[in-house]
Amino acid sequence: MTRLALAAALIGGISTTGAGQVMPPRPPVIDMHVHSTSGSPQDQLARMNELNIRYVWLTGLAPDFPTWSKALPEGRFLQALILPCIAGRSPFVPRPCWEGAADFPDTAWLREELRQGRIKALGEMPPQLFGISPADSRLEPYWDLAEEFDVPVAIHMGSGPPNAAYEARYKLPEARMALNDPLLLEEVLLRHKRLRVLLMHAGWPFLEATVALLHAHPNVYVDVGALQAAPRPAYYRHLRGLVESGFGGRIVFGSDIPGLVAAGIDAIRTADFLSEAQQADILCVNATRFLRIAAAICAP
Repeated sequence: MTRLALAAALIGGISTTGAGQVMPPRPPVIDMHVHSTSGSPQDQLARMNELNIRYVWLTGLAPDFPTWSKALPEGRFLQALILPCIAGRSPFVPRPCWEGAADFPDTAWLREELRQGRIKALGEMPPQLFGISPADSRLEPYWDLAEEFDVPVAIHMGSGPPNAAYEARYKLPEARMALNDPLLLEEVLLRHKRLRVLLMHAGWPFLEATVALLHAHPNVYVDVGALQAAPRPAYYRHLRGLVESGFGGRIVFGSDIPGLVAAGIDAIRTADFLSEAQQADILCVNATRFLRIAAAICAP
């Protein structure tokens, strides 16, 4: 994925834009798109302390969870399982997603993990990277479990590695952009009306389909993970379209790329079409409503 050449500078807790404009102290943030495979939990905790990140959605591999649980303070993160993983292994790091070599986790095992609270959400779910539609019947048992245990689900929906099916380094020859169309989720949502679903990457670049899904399904939210690495005019065009369509209250912040977390936060803070209240909602408040956690976590 193309990355920004320069993230916003951080000096003594005060950030500056590329033009040198001094910005106010960093606001509270909930980061809804953090990978356990991207750096150590100690690195993540340092980012949280530096950038005033109060809580993170940790999308991870089951073997990583015990290490993260020991390193991050209780009440500051949500453990969510990545699935599917072809042959039981993550597509981007040479590590297993769970025990065994199945493409999907054993449902009896997952049920017990959910019951015990060791896994508290599902996601990132990236079936499109493997040529699988989000409406595929193989995912149905996992939608069932998420609804039964009332846990939120985050699904990859939109941007991914460019040229993913062409470049051997990604090992994703089955990746299909057409399978990222948010409207492919509609029948799933109608079968599972109590599901809380987060569209990662905000459905970019499928703006009209994303707006249509948000209009029709009240339990759907979007995160802006990785969009700070897209050309800024394209990112803002998509974000503005969601806000102007009336869905500013269902947009949450996500970073996805560890080295560009500050740049992602500052992209929201410098969007001149967002009011201060809208910025605060996207960076923190909206996520408390989706996650059903106390709004006090976003207090200044």
